[in-house]
Amino acid sequence: MIQDSITRAIVDFAFASYARPLDAPRRDALTARVMDMLGCAIAASEDAEVRRIAKAIGFTGQAGPCTALTLGCGAADTAAFLNGLMVRFHDWNDTYVGKNGGHPSDIIAAALAVGEESHCSGADVLRAIGAGQHLMLDMCDGSNALARGWDHATYVGIAATVAVGLLRGLDRTQFAHAISMMTAANNMLLARSAKVSAWRSLASPHALRNALFVTALAKADVSGPDPVFEGKLGFLEVVCGDLHLALDPMRERSGDTHLKRFPAVFHAQAPCEIALAMRDELGPELLFQIDEIEVATHAFAIHWAGTIPALWEPQNRETADHSIPFMTALALLRGQVHHHDIEAGIDDAAVRALTRRVSVVEDPAYSAAWPKQAPARITITAGGRTFERSLIAGLGHAARPLSHDRRADKLIDNATAVIGSQRAKAWARTLEGFAEFKDISGALLP
Repeated sequence: MIQDSITRAIVDFAFASYARPLDAPRRDALTARVMDMLGCAIAASEDAEVRRIAKAIGFTGQAGPCTALTLGCGAADTAAFLNGLMVRFHDWNDTYVGKNGGHPSDIIAAALAVGEESHCSGADVLRAIGAGQHLMLDMCDGSNALARGWDHATYVGIAATVAVGLLRGLDRTQFAHAISMMTAANNMLLARSAKVSAWRSLASPHALRNALFVTALAKADVSGPDPVFEGKLGFLEVVCGDLHLALDPMRERSGDTHLKRFPAVFHAQAPCEIALAMRDELGPELLFQIDEIEVATHAFAIHWAGTIPALWEPQNRETADHSIPFMTALALLRGQVHHHDIEAGIDDAAVRALTRRVSVVEDPAYSAAWPKQAPARITITAGGRTFERSLIAGLGHAARPLSHDRRADKLIDNATAVIGSQRAKAWARTLEGFAEFKDISGALLP
């Protein structure tokens, strides 16, 4: 008998959530997130750093039951790790913020790997993803490990263990021990006091690999610590503080995460969108007479993407795409925001000079509106004139959701650069029917 009441509650919730029929709204929301995740992943699949990491961990792509997108085949844990790396590489996948923030679609790479390994149906994989995502959203709403210095991948690991445990057919006792092992072993420091490092893209993949590891142990009836959440030196005391989990399996949460239009930190989404519109308003002449740019936004955004000096002088891609001032200047000067624009902008003297003229300030009304909205306002002084625009949130936020066509276009655009337009469009059409797959093997082979 498992002593820890939180562990028992998560087990009960996971099985009840997984048992829910996949109705149309849930199916469509989860399919959209699988497609968004794969679109983000394929955008990074040919990057030299991704290939270097694959080589470093001994991946040959020559043998195994699971697909690492465009890289070949390997073991499930390695495929989950590499696909998870690609998903996070450009910080382009979904976001959710309650008391704690994170990227719930990080767990999808693990579910796809195990689903492929076990020849699961698309509907089963979606239901498992839905259960894991729901748990992560409830953890973000009900506790704040982030404020205590823990990376969101701490929650990703537990959520991924739920999805993987369901697909691997763990019984309730095994399931509880898998959660217990992950909760004890996967706590990761945030460690972002200055510039953002490559670990930004590796923390969640590491958690996914751990999820496959602990579920394999639990399947073999290996036990984990109990109690792990409650009691002396447990997860609540050491990691997250108070934890209040709703865990209502009938609550529909599949569409609650925010998708991203641009490959950048979520807090730069609205500033980028506004800046692109203001570029047209300024015109080519005033664009190069800008004296000052003020970005007003909410306090949470400023804390994570508008305070430290390194954000005004980014030295790498990971810091640049986490910088409101840099991303605002980049959108204004380049007129588009794709991942290759960010990489080019780091070495662009004009972008750097304009970044230094950007100030980021809090609007208390915007802070009060967060996170139901993610507002921003940009005021530009140029050529003796003042221009101003604002948004309640960037396109893709739940308050301004991306349309079905825009979501598909993101996948097609990113895939076209790698596999060509015809194959990219065919892949998008195939993935639209993901829930109908009898066996998801082949879904990651565009």
